[in-house]
Amino acid sequence: MVSALLGFLGTGFYSYSRGLFLPHLADTLDDGNRFSISMGFSCAVITGALVAPYIGRYLDHGSPKKVMLGGIAMVSTSYLMLAHVSNLLQFYFVVSVCMGLGMATMGGQVWHRSVMNWFDHWRGRAIAFAVMGASISGIVMPPLVNAMIEAIDWRNAYLVFGATTAVALFPAVYFFMRDRPEEIGEVRDGRQYVADNPDEMVIVTEDNVLWSTKDMLTHKGFWAISVMFGSMFCVFAAVMLHLFSHLRDIGLNGGTAAQVLSITALFAALGKPVVGWLSDFWGARVSIWLALICQGLALLLFSIANSTVAAILAGCLYGFGYSGMSPLRTFAISSTLGSRSFGSASGLLRFVEMPWALMASPIAGLIYDQTGSYQIAFQVLAGLMLFCCMGPFFISVGGRQERMRRKNQEDVS
Repeated sequence: MVSALLGFLGTGFYSYSRGLFLPHLADTLDDGNRFSISMGFSCAVITGALVAPYIGRYLDHGSPKKVMLGGIAMVSTSYLMLAHVSNLLQFYFVVSVCMGLGMATMGGQVWHRSVMNWFDHWRGRAIAFAVMGASISGIVMPPLVNAMIEAIDWRNAYLVFGATTAVALFPAVYFFMRDRPEEIGEVRDGRQYVADNPDEMVIVTEDNVLWSTKDMLTHKGFWAISVMFGSMFCVFAAVMLHLFSHLRDIGLNGGTAAQVLSITALFAALGKPVVGWLSDFWGARVSIWLALICQGLALLLFSIANSTVAAILAGCLYGFGYSGMSPLRTFAISSTLGSRSFGSASGLLRFVEMPWALMASPIAGLIYDQTGSYQIAFQVLAGLMLFCCMGPFFISVGGRQERMRRKNQEDVS
C-alpha cells in the first residue's frame, strides 16, 4: 500500500503532469521552444542514472525506507522551487539536479527493491499492484492538473504539488514502511503461503547469485533488458511529455486531451493485474512481446489520429501496452539475474539505459519545432518498439511454468 501511494503521489505526479506544464514552461522561459524544456527533463534522467548504481548497491543490504524519506524531502522542495523559476538556467538546475536526485531516491528503483524483499513467487502480481498507484494517478491527474493550471496558474499548481507530496508521503513511509519481512517475523510470500504450497518451493540458482559489475556487463540478458526497457521508458517519457500538446495540435481542446491521457492511464491500471498474472504464470517473454506490440501499434495510430475517437482508441491500446513496463522490468531482472543482486542490477541498468532515455523527448520536441507536427516522431517511436521485440529471446523466462520445468528436471535426475 505504501508503494502504491508512492507511485500515485511520486511517480504519477511527475510523469503524468509534466506534459500539461510543458507549453506553459516553454512560453514563460524560452519563447515557446519546447526542445529546451524537453532537454531539462532529460537532464534529470542523467542525474538519476549517475546515482542509480550507488543507490542500488546500498539497497541490496541497506534501508529503502531511509532512502525514500530523503527522496520525498528533495522532490517536495523541487516542486516549491519550480514554482519560482524565472529563466532556463534556474529551471535546468531544479529539474536536472534537484528533481533528478529526488526521483532517483523515492522512485521505482527504491520501492521495487523493497517489494522484492517481501515477495518471490508472487513478485509479478506484487509489483503490478504496487505500481497501480502511478496508473491511478494518471487517471486522476491530467484533468485535475489542467483545471488547476487554468484556475490558479502553473506556478501555484507546483506549490500545491510540493505541499501535497510532503504532507501525504512522509508520514506514510515513516510510520508504515518496513524494509524486510524479518522485521515482523515473516518470510518472503508469507509463512502461510510457503506452508500451503510446498510443491512450489523450487531453488532457483540465479536467485542466490551475487553478481559483480563485470559479470553483469558481460551477460547477454543484461543488455537485452537494457535495450528493451530503456527503449520503453524513453518512449513513455516522450509520450507523456508531448502527447497532450499533440492532441491539442490535431484539434482536441484541453479538457478532451486531458481525458485521453486519463483513459490511457485507466487502461494501464486495468492491464497491470493481467500482466502480473501472465508474468507469474507464463514468465517474462510472452508478457514483454505483448507490451511491445501494443505500444508500437498505438504509437502508429497516434501518428495518424485526426479525431477524438481515434485518439481514445490509441490511448486505450498504449495504456494497456505500457501497463507492464515497470513490473515487467523488475520481473525480467529478478528472473534473469536473481533477486539477491536486484538493487545493483537495477541501478547499473539505469546507468546503461541513460542514452536511450535521453534521446526520445528532445528528438520529439526537435521534430515538432522543425515540422510543426509530432507525426514523424510517433512513427519513429513505433519502429523502436517493434525493433525491441528481439530482446525477449535473450532473457530467462521465469514464472511458474519455468519453476515447474526445473522441478521436473530435478525429480528426473
